[in-house]
Amino acid sequence: MIAYSDALCREICGAGPVALQISTMEDRRWSGLVRFWATLGAGISITAGLIYMLAGSQRAGFAGIFAVVILGLAWVLGYSQLAKVAGALKVPVLQTIAAKGGLTYRNVGFDPPVFAAARPALFGNWLSSQTFTDLFNGSDENGKNFSLYEAVLVRGHGRNRHKIFSGQVYAWQRRVRSGGEIAIVPDRGIFNFFKPVGGMERVRFEADPEFERKFEVYAFEPQQAEMVIGADLRRALVDLRQAGRVFAYVGPEEVLIAASGRNRFEPGSMFRAIQSEQRVRAMLEDVCAGLATLERLRATIA
Repeated sequence: MIAYSDALCREICGAGPVALQISTMEDRRWSGLVRFWATLGAGISITAGLIYMLAGSQRAGFAGIFAVVILGLAWVLGYSQLAKVAGALKVPVLQTIAAKGGLTYRNVGFDPPVFAAARPALFGNWLSSQTFTDLFNGSDENGKNFSLYEAVLVRGHGRNRHKIFSGQVYAWQRRVRSGGEIAIVPDRGIFNFFKPVGGMERVRFEADPEFERKFEVYAFEPQQAEMVIGADLRRALVDLRQAGRVFAYVGPEEVLIAASGRNRFEPGSMFRAIQSEQRVRAMLEDVCAGLATLERLRATIA
């Protein structure tokens, strides 16, 4: 795994692809910002002209709708210029960080490890959209894979659309094959009579009241779940729960833990002038913190 240090940060900043991006970062950010405001300004001008022309006519009621659409499109087109600048720094930085730890990195377009197996028990089969980004993947000395990535899961459409999860996902292969599936979900209060998957039974941990207040555990083999979910795992999940909702899936061969949190592994706002080295440092700190959490979680389940 990777541990943060100023020396490592300087080494990453001096790497070929990263150093090249750093040297031109501020000029490209400023150019993108100018194009953003120019595009947004054009959208505002078009909107103002449209409202003026439609004012007092039978189509005046559509002016507001047109205004929102035009301004929204202008914002998206304008911001795409800044997003390109951010991505041009982000990807080589994260690739370099991953390589330092013997990992691989993919920004988008990957199959999220373990998610397909964990999804029915943790999130159900009725998601309207799911987005996965920033995959760090590696393997230990025994050839067991482990991964860290981000996910945004959405349910519903239109006004009924709501985000049910946004944060980091930690997934890995178990060292020992054991038992059936276990689902750990946030406490649902009066709705806890719904089982994540048919056939699962509620497993209680009365000896750990803090964990019992925050989570509900379901398993096909309750006795096996009591042995697998030890004190170290319960403590780790409670700690993660302080920052948001936490979901955990323990399968016979794989584990997935999803913890709500802010969008990480980003180079920071493109609307503000920030030293490129500081942007690199922030991304490095995020990766080191995420991998440290992954390492802690992996140590709790054999």
